[in-house]
This record gives sequence, C-alpha cells and structure tokens, in this order.
Amino acid sequence: MKKTLLEETKIGDFLSTGCEADEEEIGLYIASADVSASCGFKYDEWENFVNAVNKANKKYKEILK
Repeated sequence: MKKTLLEETKIGDFLSTGCEADEEEIGLYIASADVSASCGFKYDEWENFVNAVNKANKKYKEILK
C-alpha cells in the first residue's frame, strides 16, 4: 500500500514535487511545465540521497554568506 510522504507541492512558478512510499521503495517526482522525472529509491538509498541533498544545501548556504 502506498503512503504519501509529501503531497504534490508547488515549489516554484512552474515546478512541483511529491513523494510516496510503499513496502519496497520511496518514489520521488519532480514536474515542471517542460519535463517531469521520477526516481525510486530503496530505503537505504533514500537515506543516502537525503544526506547528500542536505550536504549540498549546507554548502549552498555557506556560499550565500
């Protein structure tokens, strides 16, 4: 059974994202006016993905200072 982790959420003028989980993986999708993409992550891959995004976000914030 799929569980919604993030309802479809507008994150820009023409960009939205959402996330669902089932027994085997977590699915992430991003959609824009031009293109959409989705990716399925095993649970350990999801943890690695989130850690990598958080690391990139931290470096991005340091650049903005």
